Amino acid sequence: MKRRVSHLLPVLACVLVLNPFGRPADRQVSQIPGPALLEAAVRGIPDHPDELDYPDLVYEPPRAADHRRELKNGVPCYIVEDHAVPLVEVTVNIVADFRQVPAELWGLHGITMELLCSSGSAVHDAARIEEEIAFLGAELRSGSSTSGGYARIELLSKDLETGLDLLFEQLREPAFQQDRLDLLVEERLASMRRRNDHPRSIERMALPRLAYDPAYWLPTTEATLRALTRERLLEWHDRWVRPDNLLITVAGDVDEDLAARELELRMKGWKKGGATPGDRQPLYKDVSPGVYLVHKEVNQARVRAILPGLRRDDPHWQAAYLMNEILGGSGMSCRLMQRIRTQAGLAYHASSRLEENHFGQGLFQGMFQTKVESTQQAMSLLAEEYRRIVEDLSREELEAARNQMIEAFPTWFASASDKCRLFAREELSGRFESDPDYYANLRDVVRRLTLDDLKQAARDLLKTGEIVWLIVGDAQVIRSPDTEHGLKLSDFGPVELLPQRDPMTQEIID
Repeated sequence: MKRRVSHLLPVLACVLVLNPFGRPADRQVSQIPGPALLEAAVRGIPDHPDELDYPDLVYEPPRAADHRRELKNGVPCYIVEDHAVPLVEVTVNIVADFRQVPAELWGLHGITMELLCSSGSAVHDAARIEEEIAFLGAELRSGSSTSGGYARIELLSKDLETGLDLLFEQLREPAFQQDRLDLLVEERLASMRRRNDHPRSIERMALPRLAYDPAYWLPTTEATLRALTRERLLEWHDRWVRPDNLLITVAGDVDEDLAARELELRMKGWKKGGATPGDRQPLYKDVSPGVYLVHKEVNQARVRAILPGLRRDDPHWQAAYLMNEILGGSGMSCRLMQRIRTQAGLAYHASSRLEENHFGQGLFQGMFQTKVESTQQAMSLLAEEYRRIVEDLSREELEAARNQMIEAFPTWFASASDKCRLFAREELSGRFESDPDYYANLRDVVRRLTLDDLKQAARDLLKTGEIVWLIVGDAQVIRSPDTEHGLKLSDFGPVELLPQRDPMTQEIID
């Protein structure tokens, strides 16, 4: 310890005789503490970082009710002040039901929401609005979302009034300029032409076609995009973008009362009358377990193992969440990465995901990409890990996953924007109404979880005999027996070769 103190003396002396600007301080050398005082200052430093003792983290999540208010027309708002930097973010969340789009116009919802804030208004054309946004140094965008859609502006707080004017004139009276619609349709068509170029894009089309009922999911085609007209977009906008389908959040350097008044001004005269969304829970097909193979002549195979998941309000959700973190959700340290990548060297990345669907049951998916020759071996390792976690899940793994979740919990509310987005998501999904104390109680729920809880979640979810395997890769190689490991593709269930489809029409290619 004395050796350490003597080593620190020159450094501490320099710090004490310099002012914050690095110039000699106006003080006598006699004011410098002696060795005894310096030794006392460092006496409490442990010999190793492992010996550091941290106090318990005390954190209470913000209450949504403390930030929620309603405008005079009933529109709910969340306003969270944060004066650290002179910035503000305003988001208008739009409730809309994309499933009410006619099949022959599939794609109408996404195009409408994307163009909402980039195709002009009844007052200004798109180019003029873009110039004004650029002058403000702001960012304005819109798009589709889980709940339906959103429009968001981020800008300096001093420009809030101007920014709100630009945002709301497009929300209330969008122009959907024909040139902007034509441009976006052509961009989508150009992307559509590349659908069969890469295994990832083929997988993105094959997975929802395999898993979802056509009443819930349809592919956009050239015909459905070209059928979109400005009039169709205006009709869809008028159907959904109304005050009774909105939820607004304001985060940043604002005064809550002032922000509410500014929103009230821009709501004047805007009539209600929005459509009502239907039951938005996903509709799944009754798919038989087995292997569904899409041929693409490449040297890598993309593999997904698909199983039914849980509703986010399921009482076993948190146990399933922690179990999945251990299995495949926590990056390099998870079991699938350790087994398939680190030990076997068969994939760069392997993971699993418990899908959190805000409006019903999600899916549970395992996924990896590997050489086509090692597809069956990697599949067998994934299935083996699914079975093994039921038997040998350890208390150390549970504690690590539990602590990681609890310690990361405050980061979910790190900024005013984070808080607003969480508040909006939970209100729109209905959880705040059904379980207003969900976040206040969450850590206690997690602390009470046991090994048996996680093992039961694994037993309920990871039924390897019911896996629907989706594989994109060279079908001939993938179907060849893996004699080295004594495997054949039919070991994983009946094998079906899915047809290839034209990227523009989605018709089956002979």
